Amino acid sequence: MAVLGSLKTFKGGHYFGLFEGTPRGQRLKVAPLPHRVIIPLRQGFSAEVAPIVQEGDRVKAGQVIGRNQPDPKKPSTPVHASISGRVTKIERRSHPLGGETLCVIIESDGKDEWEMLHRPANYEKLSPEEIGKILYEAGVTSGGQAGFPTIYHSAFATPDKIRYLIINAIETEPFCEATDQLMYEEFDKFVNGIKILRQALGNVQVHIGLGYNRPRIYEELIERLEYYDWCTIHQLRPKYPQGDDAVLIRTLLGVLLPQRGYATDVGCVVQDVQQCVAAYEAVVEGKPFVERVVSVAGSAVKEPGNYRVRVGTPIGHLLESNLKCTGRIVMGSVLHGQAQGDLDAPITKEIPAVIALREAERELFPIAGLGFDRDSFTGVYLSVPWVRSKRATTSLNGNPRPCVRCGYCIDVCPQNLVPALLGEYSANGLLSEAQELDLFACIECGLCAYVCPSKIPLLEQIREGKRKILQESA
Repeated sequence: MAVLGSLKTFKGGHYFGLFEGTPRGQRLKVAPLPHRVIIPLRQGFSAEVAPIVQEGDRVKAGQVIGRNQPDPKKPSTPVHASISGRVTKIERRSHPLGGETLCVIIESDGKDEWEMLHRPANYEKLSPEEIGKILYEAGVTSGGQAGFPTIYHSAFATPDKIRYLIINAIETEPFCEATDQLMYEEFDKFVNGIKILRQALGNVQVHIGLGYNRPRIYEELIERLEYYDWCTIHQLRPKYPQGDDAVLIRTLLGVLLPQRGYATDVGCVVQDVQQCVAAYEAVVEGKPFVERVVSVAGSAVKEPGNYRVRVGTPIGHLLESNLKCTGRIVMGSVLHGQAQGDLDAPITKEIPAVIALREAERELFPIAGLGFDRDSFTGVYLSVPWVRSKRATTSLNGNPRPCVRCGYCIDVCPQNLVPALLGEYSANGLLSEAQELDLFACIECGLCAYVCPSKIPLLEQIREGKRKILQESA
């Protein structure tokens, strides 16, 4: 029968409360079909692929518009059109998560015609290679921080190198509620998707990490997987950043990822709820991975909600008429995501949320705000019964100040690093000293910058240090 793991956690991290503008418990809604999509030809864990369509071509939703030949040194996955219509332009644009990539722009014809995948009569009798081919052709293999291994080189590893399938069913990012809601509403697809992913890897051991604050899902998983001895269900404390590959694998298996390494380097594949559901839809329903769930949230949003959104949808389409004030827009994670000034920035497979934060109001007593704010890390603020959600604004409480050696960044670091020194060394060009303190062990969760009372941009400093070292080594 399924093995039940004990309650686990990790050193450091931070428990986030309910932020203003979080779509707590809201059911999934279908976002209106966009009039135009901008589809980057670099999606998730995948190299940029070459377009196989031309300007003026007519395409259907689910039709492959870009692919590369399988290459073990350059993992890639086919990219699909997410709406039916006409290709109007193929050009290089900024990628929403940084850098540039080739993009295919498609104008909708309003018909939403589909090109579906071949659906096998009985997928349970297929070989791992046959299942892997379907997942590859559907674009599912680009998910996760290290991709999903197939014989078509969609990751650096091959399926025979994998011993564990890790299912990340815990969401600890502020504002990100859509994935949890997907698990509730598509529970059957989620469970069967796990079995499909396991089948594609040659029937490996499965470890499911689930927050202990999800008792109903926990009981249903036990009931559904009771007689499968290949599955271990772990209850985890919902502490950020438990969902990161490095932290999750260390918590569940006690295995450390190598610096600058991937989960596949230690024989693991990590997939989340969205990828499990996408695997089921690809194999059983013949639907390519062209739609994902996204939370539209934040203190500047009128009506926060969870939506099913087509890949390539501009964020302006999601935020249209739904902003109550001007604010800063962040895609993905409010802690380490990229701020966006371009409302044409498209949704990609790895973006779970679009967050709009209002600009901070002028504080009457700014010096009293530190430690007594509704969103204070110190916890000194006294809660009032009618104040249930914390504020989340773009306020930095003034300009950055010198480090006061408080140690907050050390307390919350999930990798047991000294972020204050890493940031200081990186900012002053002491790169060898930063490397000696394991600079590349940093997973860039952003907690150090969040808790810093001096508001030092530690995450930016650490990222810059890494970039300089990689440039020098190149």
